[in-house]
Amino acid sequence: MSADVSPRAELPPAWERLERAVREATLALGYWRRRAEEAEEEVAHLRAALETLVNDPAAGADDGGSDEATRLRAENAALRSRMAQAQKRVQTILVWLGALEARR
Repeated sequence: MSADVSPRAELPPAWERLERAVREATLALGYWRRRAEEAEEEVAHLRAALETLVNDPAAGADDGGSDEATRLRAENAALRSRMAQAQKRVQTILVWLGALEARR
């Protein structure tokens, strides 16, 4: 027996592919988590702007506030949809990572 055989050399050949997939999944998880957090921040910002317009309609009446409120509602809906999609993707990645971990 050779003393210079590394423990890594004893791993199955597919292990490197699995490790690469886990690294890529971890990076993707971080990316989607950041995107979800950014979307949540924007939703909060838009919600605050919308509440300001609803509570004080005169604040936006001079500059087309109704159009602005409609635009904000539409943008809010779009952001909620994007956030839901990102959360689903993150959840899928977490489930996948959990399955990989269970196989270890």
